[in-house]
Formats: sequence, structure tokens, C-alpha cells
Amino acid sequence: MVTDYGQRLPYIMRMVSNALSQQLERTLRQFSLNHAQFAALAQLGLEQPGGLSGAELGHRAGVTAQSMSAAVASLLDRGLVSRTPHPTHGRILEVRITPEGLDLVERAQAAAKHVEDRAVAGLTPAQQDELRALLRQITHTLGLYAPEPRSPRA
Repeated sequence: MVTDYGQRLPYIMRMVSNALSQQLERTLRQFSLNHAQFAALAQLGLEQPGGLSGAELGHRAGVTAQSMSAAVASLLDRGLVSRTPHPTHGRILEVRITPEGLDLVERAQAAAKHVEDRAVAGLTPAQQDELRALLRQITHTLGLYAPEPRSPRA
């Protein structure tokens, strides 16, 4: 028996993901950022003043090492990140966000929040929390990086 593929969770999740990605890409263009660059800056902003390797940035952003390498190179050219040898693992280069990068990612996140707000406008705060928890659970089940919720910075 043929089932209605449009009712399957993977299909619905893919449709939502595609729509959000397209809207986010349009929003990020005003900052001359793509998704991988935005994700890298956001992760580095959370880690500051510490840094992350390009491989870890790629893992957290859900992109290949090659994609993240290109993203980091572009961010380096723009002075939004710096790269220095790891203090104990000399062959690993750590990427850190610069003050200019932090300023840009904060402005980009504020603009991107409008995309998110529009997407969840029909959900109550409790439904949003439940959806976030369910998606995090699926992400963990699939063996993907899913950060645990952080407390807001004081």
C-alpha cells in the first residue's frame, strides 16, 4: 500500500528545514555571510575567549571539513576571526572570533531571530520548548551534534 509521503515526519522536517534555510540565507546576505560562516561565528561567540578547531566548527555546524575550511578562510580575510596554533597540540589551529566578528554575529543573529520568530509564531512558548526538546532528542538519536541548552549570559 502506498502511503502519503507528505505526512511522514522526515518529509515535513525537510520541508521546514528547506524553507527556513532559504529565508535565513536571504537574511544573512545583508551581512555577506553564508550559513557555514554564520554558524562558525555563532559557535566561536559562545566559546570566546577560547577557540575551536576547524574540524570541531564543521562538526558543530553540520557541514564538511572542506566547507568549514572555506568558511573560515573567508572569515579570516574579512578580519572576523583569527587563527593560532593550539597551545598543546601544535598541529591543530584554533579559530577565535575577533571583536569585529562578535559585533557582526550579534547583528546577524538579531536579524535571523525574525526568521525564527515568524516560523514559530503559531506555537505557544511551551510548544516551542517541547518542539526544541523533541528535535534535540532526534538529533542525539541520529548521532549529530546538539548542544544542550545554556543559561543566558548575565
